[in-house]
Amino acid sequence: MRVYVKVVEVSEGGVVRRIAGMCDEELLGKVFRDGDLVLEVNEEFFGGSLVELDEAVAIAESSESVMAVGERIVSKLVGAELVHPLAVGRIAGVPYSLILRY
Repeated sequence: MRVYVKVVEVSEGGVVRRIAGMCDEELLGKVFRDGDLVLEVNEEFFGGSLVELDEAVAIAESSESVMAVGERIVSKLVGAELVHPLAVGRIAGVPYSLILRY
C-alpha cells in the first residue's frame, strides 16, 4: 500500500526544518466537510511521491512537522507510536493527525 508524501525543507534563522504532508493515495485532490470544518487534501501540499507506508513512517520520524490524512497512514503512524490515538481527529469520517516537533 502506498501513500503520497511531499517534503519541503524551510530555513528558519539558519535552522533547516523538514515539513511533510502525507495522505492515502485515493484521497489526493479530495475535499471533506463536516459542519464548518473543511479538510482539503490538495496537490500543492500533499502531492509528492507515491511511497510505501514504511518509507512514509521513516520520513515522518525525520521531520519536524507532519500532516497526515487517511486511514492507512494515520493508523501506521499510531502503530509506530509517532501519534497518540487520542491525537487523531476526524472530518467527515476521515482521520487526520498533526505532528509538531520543535
